[in-house]
Amino acid sequence: MLRHMAHLVTAVLLSVLLSGCESASLPAPCKHPVGSSKNVSVYFGCGCFWHMQHAFVLQEITELCRESSSLTARTAYGGGKNTGAGGLVCYHNMLGEADYGQMGHAEIVTMDVPEAKLSDFAKKFWELCPKGVRQDTQDTGGEYRSVIGIPGGLSSPLASALRAGATAELAKGRGNEDDTLGSGKVFVYDSTRFPAHVAEKYHQFHDDMMESYGSAYNALQKIAHSTKCPGDEGPSSIFN
Repeated sequence: MLRHMAHLVTAVLLSVLLSGCESASLPAPCKHPVGSSKNVSVYFGCGCFWHMQHAFVLQEITELCRESSSLTARTAYGGGKNTGAGGLVCYHNMLGEADYGQMGHAEIVTMDVPEAKLSDFAKKFWELCPKGVRQDTQDTGGEYRSVIGIPGGLSSPLASALRAGATAELAKGRGNEDDTLGSGKVFVYDSTRFPAHVAEKYHQFHDDMMESYGSAYNALQKIAHSTKCPGDEGPSSIFN
């Protein structure tokens, strides 16, 4: 756990150093929303969830014409067999409470997308996770494995949207798997059996380790709900 806490402390220090270095604005939402296609809750994971959320938020804005409170992409944890009391799943914390890594979960981004657009979001995933390989290979462990979650898993008709353009083997997710780095695999979970557990407010709309996404993006944190996890509001409270 200390290794992961050090990762978080490093990220906090870098975010302080990067703050003010970039004032990037968010793109303007598209003008023609998708029609009446039913939304489906899905999730994608490939390494640290911060840069993954940023990419999918931009896609929601530019392809689904969403903005502010209508954005659905949230950092979360998924793919594990266990939860803490009351279904709680949390980031590594000094209290050891509902630790996502100890319970077999991976870092993911959950979102609601129209079924008709799932293939486009799957395409974005393969761009972010070519051959199932994450960009931040310095992070190791099952927490950073490559995963996808859809209702019904690989048995779902929706799985065809994942297979189109796939650059890695899609393997049935059974929960609590080890790291996928070097395996050429992406685990696909039935999200009704392995649901997403939304991460702490602090982890929402966060800058990546080495890249600042700008104050407009960071300000979206106001639309995120709080959790009951230790450290929900910020890094200092993790050590309380």
